[in-house]
Amino acid sequence: MGFYAYLTPTPDAPGMTDEPLGTAGQWIWNDLRTTRGAVNRLRDVRGGWKLFRYTDWYDRSTFRLVAVREA
Repeated sequence: MGFYAYLTPTPDAPGMTDEPLGTAGQWIWNDLRTTRGAVNRLRDVRGGWKLFRYTDWYDRSTFRLVAVREA
């Protein structure tokens, strides 16, 4: 199981889509075992984010939204 997180739009970045392009503002962890561990890694990130759990990176149907923090 892996975790994928990305920053969501903030009032400082109007017009920014929900998921950023490129690699800025995105994180992937394959070494974590729990959702709580992934949330702890995002604790110091400023702004809003979305956290997903997945089992197969190449199959979008395995992605599950597990946590959201609003900006």
